[in-house]
Amino acid sequence: MTTMSNDELLEILSWLPAKAIHKLNSSSKLFSELPQTPYFVANQAKNSLKKDHPSCFFIQRDNNLNHNDHVELHPLPGEELSSGVPENMLGFIARSRLKILSSRNGLLLCLHRTELFIINPQRGNLHSISMTLECDSDDYRLILFYNEDWSSHFDCHVYSHKQGAWSLRKNCFFAGSRNLKFDMPMICNGAIHFISDYYSYLTEDSTSFKPYIMSYEITNGDDEDQSIETKFLRIPKEARRGSHDDSCHMNIFKWREVAGYQTICLVRLRKRVFTVWILTNYESSSWRRIKKVRVKGMGLVEQNPVIKGFTVLNGDLVFATKKKVYTYGLTSEKYMVLSKICDHGCDSRFVRLFLIQILFVHVELVPKVCVLIFN
Repeated sequence: MTTMSNDELLEILSWLPAKAIHKLNSSSKLFSELPQTPYFVANQAKNSLKKDHPSCFFIQRDNNLNHNDHVELHPLPGEELSSGVPENMLGFIARSRLKILSSRNGLLLCLHRTELFIINPQRGNLHSISMTLECDSDDYRLILFYNEDWSSHFDCHVYSHKQGAWSLRKNCFFAGSRNLKFDMPMICNGAIHFISDYYSYLTEDSTSFKPYIMSYEITNGDDEDQSIETKFLRIPKEARRGSHDDSCHMNIFKWREVAGYQTICLVRLRKRVFTVWILTNYESSSWRRIKKVRVKGMGLVEQNPVIKGFTVLNGDLVFATKKKVYTYGLTSEKYMVLSKICDHGCDSRFVRLFLIQILFVHVELVPKVCVLIFN
């Protein structure tokens, strides 16, 4: 009988989710030492990122304050064994009044007053500033868009944890004539995307009267191509109609990978009707509508449900009502299947859902990363 070596055992264990690994801590000295083993921690993070499969989501009140004292974490259906976050970490986020700005590959970007924190949870209305988080298994980057004079051109600053310094991109980011939803960035295929607002403060003869999407390619400093510019993407004509209605809410999300290609989707909620499009051609801004459904036709047992927030995850529409969170299938596996995920206690006009993939890496706080930005 062949005996398995420690290296082989560690390789197998590195494919387990973080919660399962923590449950093994008390079973042997080897398992208890895993969290302190740099090679294992890095390997587990690398393998988890290969799955590209979020297992849970945070839900938090959506407001314009730079703090928030209520945050919940809920596992997605079938992911209860891989989405554990200690209660003391959730308590820390709530007690510290951290506002979650972005989630990427197992890390959270949070704001507390004038300080930014990068947090691994396993262990203000600033119109001139946008910050988001991009990370892989051995580095994370903060991406900042900033201007000082209310112009439509934003400088792009990138902070690399590995390099320990900020760098200024050569090309500015052009936002167009409308305000962009800088608090809802979406990164796909190496580019960051923002959808504009859709309020009727521009005249109909303005070229930016209808809402649109702007994208900006993210590259590593030395490899930057000076020809990189902001790209303008039209949204579907059907989505533009009625977009100035007070009941209209639109956001863009990463669509699941199909045939090795990642694309984006647009979700519009208007007059209690969800409509979903996926981008089929980036250069020509061609879209294909994949679903249009009334909220009351989804099969909810709630009487007159009010939608508080929504997102897209792995081909499913995830949305929150006043007290509950649901998932609604948009693809063949669970097409048109409505499932309740959980109850929630975020009593707010709107809520935001932050999807997260739990990784087994150490908690790291960087409280002074961006102090200079606000001075």
